[in-house]
Amino acid sequence: MRALLDDVLVGHTSTFPSRLIAVTERMGRHRKKTARPAPPRVPADAALLELDLSAWSGERIARGGRRDALLGRVELLRLSLDGRSIEARVRGNRPLPYRVSVVLEEHGPAAHCSCSGVPLAPCRHAVAAMETLRFPLSGGPGPGAVRRRSAARAAAGRGRIVHHAAATPGLVIVGGAERTLTRDERIASARDDELLARRQQARQGRARVEPIAADGPPCYAVIPRTGAPPRRVTLRGVEVERLSCSCEDFAENELDTCQHVERVKSWRRRQPKRERSSVPREMLSVSWRPRAWVDRIPAPLGEIRIDWPGGAFPRSLSRYFDSAGWLRPAADGRAPSTWGRAACAAARGVARRRGWRWDLDPAVPARTRAAAADEQIAARRLRASEDQAIWRDVLARVTFRLHAYQEQGVRFLARTGRAFLADDMGLGKTVQAIVASLLLCETGDVRKMLVVCPASLKRQWQQEIKKVCGEPAVVVEGPRALRMRLYRSWSAGFLIVNYELILRDLEAIRRAGADLVILDEAQRIKNWSTKTAKAVKQLRSRHAFVLTGTPLENRLGELHSLVEFLHVRAAGPRWRLLPVHAVTDARGRVIAYEGLDVLRDRLRGFFLRRERRTVQSQLPERTDNTFWTGMTPAQWQPYRRHAVTAAMLLSKRLTLRSSEARALLQALTAMRILCNAYAQYAWERHEPLLLQDAPASRAEMRALHSPKLEEFARVLEDLLDESDRKIVVFSQWLRMLRLAHFAVRARLDRRDLRAETFHGGLSGRARNEMLEAFHRDPEFRVLFSTDAGGLGLNLQEAASIVVNLEVPWNPAVLEQRVGRVHRIGQSRSVQVLHFVTSGALEERVRQVVEGKQALFDGLLVEQTNEVVLSEAARSSFIERARALLTDTAGS
Repeated sequence: MRALLDDVLVGHTSTFPSRLIAVTERMGRHRKKTARPAPPRVPADAALLELDLSAWSGERIARGGRRDALLGRVELLRLSLDGRSIEARVRGNRPLPYRVSVVLEEHGPAAHCSCSGVPLAPCRHAVAAMETLRFPLSGGPGPGAVRRRSAARAAAGRGRIVHHAAATPGLVIVGGAERTLTRDERIASARDDELLARRQQARQGRARVEPIAADGPPCYAVIPRTGAPPRRVTLRGVEVERLSCSCEDFAENELDTCQHVERVKSWRRRQPKRERSSVPREMLSVSWRPRAWVDRIPAPLGEIRIDWPGGAFPRSLSRYFDSAGWLRPAADGRAPSTWGRAACAAARGVARRRGWRWDLDPAVPARTRAAAADEQIAARRLRASEDQAIWRDVLARVTFRLHAYQEQGVRFLARTGRAFLADDMGLGKTVQAIVASLLLCETGDVRKMLVVCPASLKRQWQQEIKKVCGEPAVVVEGPRALRMRLYRSWSAGFLIVNYELILRDLEAIRRAGADLVILDEAQRIKNWSTKTAKAVKQLRSRHAFVLTGTPLENRLGELHSLVEFLHVRAAGPRWRLLPVHAVTDARGRVIAYEGLDVLRDRLRGFFLRRERRTVQSQLPERTDNTFWTGMTPAQWQPYRRHAVTAAMLLSKRLTLRSSEARALLQALTAMRILCNAYAQYAWERHEPLLLQDAPASRAEMRALHSPKLEEFARVLEDLLDESDRKIVVFSQWLRMLRLAHFAVRARLDRRDLRAETFHGGLSGRARNEMLEAFHRDPEFRVLFSTDAGGLGLNLQEAASIVVNLEVPWNPAVLEQRVGRVHRIGQSRSVQVLHFVTSGALEERVRQVVEGKQALFDGLLVEQTNEVVLSEAARSSFIERARALLTDTAGS
């Protein structure tokens, strides 16, 4: 978010139209409306027009002032008739605009502004006025403003608000038809659209309205024709001006209405006036009613309000309720729930003493009870995160030492309960979430922990949990019957599912009832309208962690979707996010973001992000991450055929002839290639596709039959977006590198980035030119390299991320790859990413390589089909191949 704000900076002043402001003079006679002669021009003094604003105010203030001018925040600019002074009004973050004046004096221009008590000191508002004097925007809003089309259409880029400047002597109003809307105008426009949408829903839905007999205020049941559950709409207020609804939309949208409320309003208007229900006279009501919170997170009980019969507000209740009827913040050191109950008791007492009828909204005690439960759990979480005895007990179960920033993250997650951890990739978000889960288990509130992650990371989560604390972790996969048994039998510990299973097994997972939900790579739900995102947000748990290194990729709405999973209203209603923070031009294009400090403040209580550079001294020298992928049916069919061939050869005798050993090696190599991509296996069929210049479409990507390449493309996109770090991608096969380059070409082109393939077939000159460009060119971000081409490379000054598209036979080859980047002279921590196909030969290779066992002891050097096997080597090869194929031949 900070990067977004920093990026919105004004360029050179040449972006403004290059003409002086003119002042208009009203003539003493009436003019015809059709004839508007040009007003006489009164030029500003040259000293005002030629002043060096950066030297006058300082570079930082000058930049802010130029931005305010560009955004059209100068509402009024008055040039004196002698051209030596100006007066202006400049919009800022407060409701009223700042008043600015700049006067030419003997020693130079002096500025006065209502933003500061320091006289003569130039501020950004003075700079904005001076900048607009030189390069004004066209036209301007004036007292005789005419509004054409609607503000809603203008905010959406489908129209404009046109204003005519007033013809007053010495008055110039700038901003004009192209000016940006103020925040209040944007919010009002978006609110109008939302209200209109709900009225249309009410008309189109034609739900049935039935009065509910009640002793208190009038109530109605709104019964949708779609079979959805009925909603209860209640009327309160002396003039029946406040309607509330039991639906989720009313509770979350902060519009004071919903389609059910609008339906009841419409239904009541059609009833005879004498038959309309009204609020009983002399009734005092305490109800829960959502209110608009633009700058803060909604207070848990700050939406309880009181409605009383006409007349003065009871003085005895002013301690609890403000003049508008809202419950005041808790005082006297009381807990909010205790304060809320005391306020209700005081209101009931006043009603009884004055003979008023008493109405208590059932939502009030329900929310008070929920607040009391949350307070108790929060106290236990705080103790678990700060009690040193508990902390020592948990650390005793962890098999390695946490870094200081990781300890901070663990305590933050445990203390908050529902938290967003957005650390940079490679800082150990997984480890922090696991240890925080153990801390929460100490409170007794957490026993069942549900991990939701991409399918390729399920096995990695299982291994990380085992490595960190040795706790059991069950991976959910297989046919539906098996998955249902796993859900039913889950009583404690970690259960690991992928996002696709949430969509398929939502009801079973909800019945299983998780105490803690951990969303890893949570950007998968950044688009709130997808089925997966909607399904994930139906998971209910008292505690939740959201983990992602890319919380904000392209749009603020993506961040809102992630935050919404933790706290529905923490970032405000979805419709209001962009109007509050996004400044748009007349065509609806976002040209700036503002008020992001307010958004950060709203998120600060449960959002934590550490960048790699801030914890560099605490980082390990190298971090490894594994992405597990699957295979398509097109890959499995030839894979099984080659597996059968290998099994038949291994079943013959203890040793094999050279031709048989070569055939076995070819079968194993084909199986490894199929773990990468079917397109690499059936190369001649797919090679023409790679010759085209256009990037891969979705259909073409599916035609490659490679879940590994699809996952690699997603991970690479995250790496490109989160930092400027350079990446080296290794594979044993040049064909696999060409496929990988083809798979990510569109992502590179969108960012105007460059990637090249480095291999042994290049000439010496071409190799040197490519390496020099990789070190020098910041747009050259990705280097694809074969093992043969990468031998002897020194890339530590250019790259800090290593990607292995497959696991090499020999761990020494793996270390050679990493050693191209992870060596003396490397100033950054090195991140190593491995892509491994699970349930097949490659997974077994990974297990052996992790044990630092060379599979074939030098049998495979460069080209696997040209290896000459000695008799001794053949015997060792057969034994290792038999071990390798155990449990994989029939997978």
